Amino acid sequence: MGTSMPDKRHSAVSTINAVPDDILMVLIERLDVPALLRLGQCATRFLQLVGNEQLWQELFTKRFGHPTQLHLAAHKIASSWMKMYKSKAVTDKASGAWRKPSPFELQAALKQMICPTTSDKRSSQNSSSSSSTSVKPFEVQADKETLDKAPSTASSQGSTDTTVALPVEMAESSEGDDTSQHASASQRTNESQEEDELCVVFLIDGSGSVGEEDFACMTSFLNTAADTVATVPNSKLCVVQFSNDSRVEVPLGPLDKPAFEAAIKSMVRMNGGTNIAAAVAKAGSLLKSLPSCSHHTRRVLALLTDGRIDSYQAREAGAMVARLADEQANVGLWAFGVGRGVDAVELMRIIEGMGKGAKGLGKERYVELCVRDDAPW
Repeated sequence: MGTSMPDKRHSAVSTINAVPDDILMVLIERLDVPALLRLGQCATRFLQLVGNEQLWQELFTKRFGHPTQLHLAAHKIASSWMKMYKSKAVTDKASGAWRKPSPFELQAALKQMICPTTSDKRSSQNSSSSSSTSVKPFEVQADKETLDKAPSTASSQGSTDTTVALPVEMAESSEGDDTSQHASASQRTNESQEEDELCVVFLIDGSGSVGEEDFACMTSFLNTAADTVATVPNSKLCVVQFSNDSRVEVPLGPLDKPAFEAAIKSMVRMNGGTNIAAAVAKAGSLLKSLPSCSHHTRRVLALLTDGRIDSYQAREAGAMVARLADEQANVGLWAFGVGRGVDAVELMRIIEGMGKGAKGLGKERYVELCVRDDAPW
């Protein structure tokens, strides 16, 4: 009497179960991705073997290249290389000729942008050191609470101006000036009671080289980025569109989601040239005028552009970025490439112009948001 079908299946399963994992992995590593995914659906043991981290990291590297810093950060969010591979493969297929970040990569980029890292702290220290040797005083807007607590010598003189010129060396004021000592102590107490604040200024390229599709990509990104910024307590954001000149689309302040979405939806592309220097200058003036901005405040500029500028504009942009880094502490610049023929090299050069601490960070702080290699002409 022959062996029944269930018995044959049981025998086959028993035989496979007897094969050691390392032998099965030799066979599994020879399979392509579709076959791997199908095999993982057959049994719990196969699912565990197919999900091998080293296997999927090798598959990721083979298809997408050696993992970058952004890939590694995205992997931590995804929690596995298999999820990273699937997410990036789906994104690439949907993007066609365009290069776009997967959801995990975009989330990682935004997280790195708003959260201080070791390199950010290094950049901040160098920037603060540079500012402390400057001859010019730092002029900031004093907030109401500080003015109420501090002894007001200005009030006794009949002045109602709330702008206070605070030299960087204020903490080292002469011992004979008791009023200045009390004001400085009050300021330090007030700063220690407040949480560190994050201020992000989004600079949107509205020039003629940016197409409507590119502009739509940037405005869509803004909504996602704004939600991420809002996760940081006591954070503020602003949107500035630039071309030959710059224009504030969303004033610097806490996120008001309905108002923000309405403002972004109603944005009209300016057309014209690409004056990155004017955009950076506008961002600097907005940050400097914020009453609650202190030396603890993390200032972030997020530049969305194709970076296609001539040599004169490039020098102007570099000079303005260096000036901002010198005048204000704790400033970081990120660039998101958008459009056809993006000049990534120029954007990385501008990023690294943000003080000594930014040297070598160009590749880390440049992200391809929506890019094609072919120029529009």
